[in-house]
Amino acid sequence: MKPFFEARYSRILEETDRAGADGFFMFSSESDNRPGIQYFSGFTGSFGILVFGEKGGRLVTDSRYFLQAEEESFFPLVRMEDRDPWPAVAQAVRELGLKNLAVEDDRLTLERGRALGKIISSFVGTSGLVRRLRAVKDEEELNVIRRSARIAAEAFEAFLPAIRPGRTEAEIAADLVHEIRKRGAQYPAKGHFVVASGPRGARPHGVFSDRMIQRGDFITMDFGAVLDGYFSDMTRTVAVGEPDPKLAEIYSIVEEARKRAVAAVSSSATGREVDAAARCYIASKGWGDCFTHSTGHGIGLELHELPVVSRLNGEKLPAGAVVTIEPGIYSEGLGGVRIEDDVIVHPDGAEVITGASPTELRVLCPA
Repeated sequence: MKPFFEARYSRILEETDRAGADGFFMFSSESDNRPGIQYFSGFTGSFGILVFGEKGGRLVTDSRYFLQAEEESFFPLVRMEDRDPWPAVAQAVRELGLKNLAVEDDRLTLERGRALGKIISSFVGTSGLVRRLRAVKDEEELNVIRRSARIAAEAFEAFLPAIRPGRTEAEIAADLVHEIRKRGAQYPAKGHFVVASGPRGARPHGVFSDRMIQRGDFITMDFGAVLDGYFSDMTRTVAVGEPDPKLAEIYSIVEEARKRAVAAVSSSATGREVDAAARCYIASKGWGDCFTHSTGHGIGLELHELPVVSRLNGEKLPAGAVVTIEPGIYSEGLGGVRIEDDVIVHPDGAEVITGASPTELRVLCPA
């Protein structure tokens, strides 16, 4: 077992013992909990069950993934027969001598809980535990996320010449995905791919459409790369031709808000304080009602993780977390601006990892 997996394993066993259990159970089907399974075992298939305790662990999966599981995971494989996982789960529980399992009660369905209850009579819920553990990244994870962020930023810079009047949002979205994949990363299968031009920029999640780019448009693009399962998430807004002066003013406000929020990030700052650094500045310029979402969120094996950078989070941001900083202003009928960077939280400040793509306003296709 690699050292970083050993550290994760030790942490979850400590929490399992604190919860009064002697083992932990995780279930993923159709990738709904794949990040948790990957985090503790290395296995990346779309179906997997992980059972572990003091004596080690077992990975249960079906015949589609036998070879992959043996290549990726250090836990011994218990092979499913047909499509029924529960006999294999029972075998894993017996082999490990487990009597009381901790489960993710925010992930486990009632049906699966009933099936598990026929195998082991005692289990305890640990809602949100794995998400909290995963909020702090180890150095292995940080290095992968740095590379994912660099790929996204460099792909965006290479893609910029594809933006011009007469092309559709959908066409330029396809070009951006191509640049990301050329660099060895994937594009998220789930989640919003925002390419919102002109008045559509007032939609924070304006998924690309067949709208044609026009001279004078602002275009907001929210995208990222996935590398070894780890997400990056960034947003850039550009102008096509000379922009409306009001939009240019909005851009300068959002960019200053981004700078202030990044400067506020450290492990001694709460999510609420970092959010306020952006939100209060935007409000001071008269646009407070048009900043309609939180300033950021954690990223990692999922696009949205803990910690959140919002006025609802009074907890300090942990060192080693990776969060987005993404203030925005959205004005119906006019358009919108969002600028988003990924940053690593350190005790003494923030490390911006999407810096390969500048944040100043760029005017493409000038007259």
